[in-house]
Amino acid sequence: MPVHLPQSEFERLAREALASLPEEFRRCLPGMELRIQDYPEDDLMVEWGLRPPHYPFGMYDGPSIAETTGSRRRLEGTMVLYKRPLEEWCRDRNELHDQIERTVYHELGHRLGFEEDDMPEPVAPGAGMPLECDPAAEAPRYQEQAQSDLAAARATLEAGCFDWALSAALAAAQTAAEAFLLRNGDDPLELGLESLAQVLDAAAEVDPELADFEDLIRLDEINPEMGEEGVPPPCRRIDRARAERAVARVAALIERLADRPESSTSAANGGS
Repeated sequence: MPVHLPQSEFERLAREALASLPEEFRRCLPGMELRIQDYPEDDLMVEWGLRPPHYPFGMYDGPSIAETTGSRRRLEGTMVLYKRPLEEWCRDRNELHDQIERTVYHELGHRLGFEEDDMPEPVAPGAGMPLECDPAAEAPRYQEQAQSDLAAARATLEAGCFDWALSAALAAAQTAAEAFLLRNGDDPLELGLESLAQVLDAAAEVDPELADFEDLIRLDEINPEMGEEGVPPPCRRIDRARAERAVARVAALIERLADRPESSTSAANGGS
């Protein structure tokens, strides 16, 4: 289950992460403010091209040391950690502590002047602790994330944000199908399954009844992103009916996948 800490306890973990930085990194901290927020502001999500439930863990706002020509003794800037996405990702306090440290290193990398694609270790981005060796052991995390994505889809549907609801619902469908594959011993990442269509096809090979949900692939072909100039924005191109159908079908898929016993795969593979 996700971890939820009081604000004061979360702030303490964040400050411990800063205090544990090597000395050469701590020299870069004077003048930087640490701020804890539940979620990023909507305008930032739009600027980053992100939509719920795909939230970042943190952000650095301010000049980098590399581009500063004046004194670097006290460089202004703000590191923001997003509490709720971090908590929702992690299963226990130790993992939350680990992910906060990773996020602090990553945002400090931006303060040092690195871009996303050229960050060296230990400031390169990372999400959570390494995967378990057994794919099935990772399945519960994916199942929990699928339920969280579905909840986000329902909330944004209720709020009238139909494009966001569609995106969150399809994210829930893909994560739920990935959980199903993991539970049956297949790692979607190792298999190179990157799209919803690929993941659903692989799941249907394990359980042919899941082919009933191929209509989700057609819904996935609806582009929820900003189009070219002159094309109406997604909020006007995606109507309530399509969003409602996506949410309903994904809810049914998640329920169907939850009902599939692990033994069904063993039987399909000749038993154990």
